[in-house]
Amino acid sequence: MGFVLEAELTHEDLVLGPTIEAVSETTIRYEYADARGTDRYLFVSAFGTDHETVDRAIDADHTVTDPVRIAEFPNRAIYRVTFASALDPIPEQCSESGLFVFKLTSNERGWVVRLYLPDRETLSAFRERCLERGIDFHIRQLQESNPDDETYVLTERQHEMLLLAYYAGYYDIPRRVSQGDLAERLDVSTSAVSQRLRRAVAELIATTLETNRTPERLE
Repeated sequence: MGFVLEAELTHEDLVLGPTIEAVSETTIRYEYADARGTDRYLFVSAFGTDHETVDRAIDADHTVTDPVRIAEFPNRAIYRVTFASALDPIPEQCSESGLFVFKLTSNERGWVVRLYLPDRETLSAFRERCLERGIDFHIRQLQESNPDDETYVLTERQHEMLLLAYYAGYYDIPRRVSQGDLAERLDVSTSAVSQRLRRAVAELIATTLETNRTPERLE
């Protein structure tokens, strides 16, 4: 079955950690890393309009060197930097251990990683790897999931709820059933229906849509 983990990783020497702290209002997304000879390059996107402030923060960041803004758009800039820190939030040997990274983005404190782990042993190994390096490891969400299943990271109950709500007409305009109707069909409380629907929709948004646009940018 496997697990989907969302965890917050923080450390003063974690790559781009100082930049994330300095520009906490900006969302930074880890795109990919590349090695050329003895150097390791990291490509990231910074979402926002104040590119100059991000430039200054990256220039002053001791975890990277040689920062270059390689592309810019109205609400996004793409940077290439060279690793100067050995602390990379992407787990080492992902393919060998069966890890798959869905996304890696910043919050106001550090990196938030969302990844798939094939079993609890891999989860324990990932956690131990972080703690051995002094990286603060805080689990935000952990649930069973099959990455090959058509439900993405939905639990069976969430999948059942969404399908029932959809085909019963809950998402029609106007609605043909209420949450109370769904609760009666499933023999659960209306509160349980509401919670499952909210969590299921949140999971689909997190795994299938771009989530780098903040509400402010949508206004």
